[in-house]
This record gives sequence, structure tokens and C-alpha cells, in this order.
Amino acid sequence: MGRIILVILVIGVILAAGVYLSENMSRYDAERPDTKTPELEPLAERLSRATIPVSIPIAAVEEALERKTPKQESGSRKNSLGRSFAESELSWNLNRSPLQVSSQRDVLNIATELNGEARAAGAIQLARKIDFNTSGDVLASASLTASPTLETNWRVSPNLSEVKVDIQRADLTIRRIGNLDVRRHMLPAVEITADKLRTQLNRSVSRSDFFEQAARKGWKRLCGSTPLGEDSVLWLETTPVVARATQVRIGRKDIRTTIGVEVKTRILTEQTQPQCPFPKTLLLEEPKPGSFEIVMPTIVDYETLERTLAEETVGKSLGKNISIVIKGIGIRPYEKMLLLETTVAVETDYLSGSAAKGTIYIIAEPKLDARAQTITLENVRLDVDSQNVLFSIAGKAAEPRLLEAVSKRLPFDLGPKLEELRDSAEDAILALSSENVSVAGKVHRVHINRLDVGPEYLRLVLTAEGRVSARVQAIP
Repeated sequence: MGRIILVILVIGVILAAGVYLSENMSRYDAERPDTKTPELEPLAERLSRATIPVSIPIAAVEEALERKTPKQESGSRKNSLGRSFAESELSWNLNRSPLQVSSQRDVLNIATELNGEARAAGAIQLARKIDFNTSGDVLASASLTASPTLETNWRVSPNLSEVKVDIQRADLTIRRIGNLDVRRHMLPAVEITADKLRTQLNRSVSRSDFFEQAARKGWKRLCGSTPLGEDSVLWLETTPVVARATQVRIGRKDIRTTIGVEVKTRILTEQTQPQCPFPKTLLLEEPKPGSFEIVMPTIVDYETLERTLAEETVGKSLGKNISIVIKGIGIRPYEKMLLLETTVAVETDYLSGSAAKGTIYIIAEPKLDARAQTITLENVRLDVDSQNVLFSIAGKAAEPRLLEAVSKRLPFDLGPKLEELRDSAEDAILALSSENVSVAGKVHRVHINRLDVGPEYLRLVLTAEGRVSARVQAIP
């Protein structure tokens, strides 16, 4: 009987000890390290570059010239038919066919057919004076070439050649006299008229600000301040500063040039209204392949990292004889590193039914894996007080297991963020289109090349690379 009582007492002591331990010794909280993370220094202004091939269909040039060129011309000459004709007047009305514009050997050929009527009135002195008033059909053609060049003042010089006029037929029938060929009499005056038209057209095209106005619209769209995300307190400021272009090249179906733009970008904590004066001078340079490189600062908040790491670690049991379960995890900045506030629960086989809880702090250095485009945690370690607490509740063997679990269960995959930014960059390219100019582009690659730890977020600097082109649909 005494032995039974002794055994019951021993069991009672053990149970009491277990209860005591569970109620009074189950909580082990390390002291939170106290340190401040300095504010991030503003990013230096970065230059984004875009080289945009621009094509203007020859059909659009043809349509614009068609609108700017008169469709009918008339003229007259007095006493131009020779000595036999007294007080004569030769007049004509000519209509042109639609202009035909084609390319050949880096020049534009512009041609039209002319048809109409010539009229002669007066008198011819032969054996006797014979009055006449007659008319006849005129068939002719006119052509010239254009070698357009882009000027530094954002204008296009058409450089039109002299007009070649060929009058194939201009015969008048004078009663009792016969046919009178007036081609050589008309030609000088028609050439003078055609040259005046050429001069007017040359002046009209040279003064046109179409190219400048299209560039101004794109320049204005590039100038501004854009929020980095819906709830972000950060703004991306873009300021275009330099405009470049290549000289005009004439292809089989279109006229081509390349516009280059350099844009300063920086990340700020408030919206700004940058001043972006349009450059008076267009810098001309040698042709380059169409491409762009856009620098885009962005952020990843600590709550996002927290959720990602929690999904991978919380509720997972580590170890066999010693079971360590992460119950919760939080991420805060710690100087230029990260502080992981980790709540753990520990159970041991040698004290069945007992468990201990505690909050420990893990220090880790976020690193950018440029090749994999992921954020990893390296140099993972416990702070000194947390190390002592973990040893107390789980033993020294628990430390490497816990640190390995944390470091291996994060990289933070930035793929979805990069896809989001890729789509944003392509939308920004499409937004450069206007009524008469369509802009298309494709982002081939978005990659991260910088990571900074700030007091409220991780700051990343991304670069988007791809190709972009523009096509002029119509010339006003």
C-alpha cells in the first residue's frame, strides 16, 4: 500500500511539474533588437532611351500633295503666234489627273497627266486679213522629283526639282488655213505656271509643322508623374530632355526616319509637375536599330514579403525528436537588412505533452539574384538574445534547422511583378499614339538590376527592354 501511495505521489509531482512548466515557463520572448533603418536616398536621375523607327507611307504623301496642289490652271499669251498673226491671243485651261507618287533611287517621283483646251483668237494676215476664233484639245504631262530632308528646326524640306512639262498635243484648226500646232507657243508659259506651283508647294511643305506637332504630342505624354501602384506613396517622374533623329530614307513603299528620345526618370514621395520644354533643335545622327530601354523604379512592401514567407513556413514542423513549428512571422527593416519576428512553438519527446512558445528574431540580408530574378535571404542568423532563448526552449540543435528552413523557403519570385510591369510598359507605349500616328511596341525583357532596403519597403530598379515603332497614318 505504501509503495502505491509513493508511486501516486511521484506521478503527481511530475504532473504538477508539467502543469507548472506549461503555465509558468512556456513563454520565452527575446528582446526585440532596437535599430533604425535610414531613409532611402533619392535615386539619381536615370536616362531612359527610346529609338523609334517612324514610317510615312508614300500613299499618305501622295494624298497630302493631292490636297495641296491645285487641280486646274489657266494661262494666256498675247501676240505669241508669230509675225503673221496680228493682235492674237492664245489661252488655255488645263486640268490635271490625280498625282502619282512613286519612289526610285532614294527620290520621290511625282507625275500627273494634263488635259484641257487651248483657244486662239485674232487675225492672220496673208493675201488678206482673216479673222479667227478657234479651239482644240490639249494633252500634256508634268513631272518632278522630291528629295526630302529632315531639318534641325523640325521641318521637312521637300527639295523639289524643276518641273518637266511635255505637251504631246495642242493642235488648233483655223478655217481656210488648216491645223496650227501651238505646243511651242504654250510651253514657256505653262512651264512658268508649273514653276510657280512648284515654288508654292515647296514653301507650303517646308513651312508645315506637322512633324513638330506630332513630336510635341509625344513629348507631352512623356512628361509627367505616375503613381507606382494603386496604393503607393511613390511617384515615378519622367522628364524628356533630348530628341534625336536620323535623316530621311526613301523606301519602296514608305519614307523612313528614326526618332530618338532620352528621358530622365526618378522616384519621389509626392506627385510633381515637371517642366519639359520642347527642344527647339532636333539633333541629327546616324541610323540605329529601333529599341528602347526604360528605367522603372518600383517597390515591394514588407507585407507582401511577409505573406510570401508565411505561406512557406507557418505551420510547418521541423525536426523529429524536437518539433519546432513556426506559428507566425513578420518582416521589418533592420539597418540595411531584414528583421524576421518569428513566433515558434516547441515540443520535445523527453517531456511528453509539454510545449514552449517564444518570439525570436532572425536577421537576414536580402539579396537580388540577377540571373533568377528573385530575392533571396542570405547570411541568416539569430540575434544574440534570440539565440539564448532558442537554446533555452529547444536546445542548440534547433538553431540550424530553423535558419535553414527560413533561408531555403524564400526566394521571393518577382515573375508576377515583372509581368505586371511589362504590361504597364506596353500600355505606356500604346498611349503615345495620336489621331494621325499609331505607335506599337513589344517589351521583350524586364529585369531588376538594383535592390535597396528602406524603412517602409524594398526599392527595386527595373529596366524594360524592347522594340517600338511608329507609323504616320495621314499628313494634315
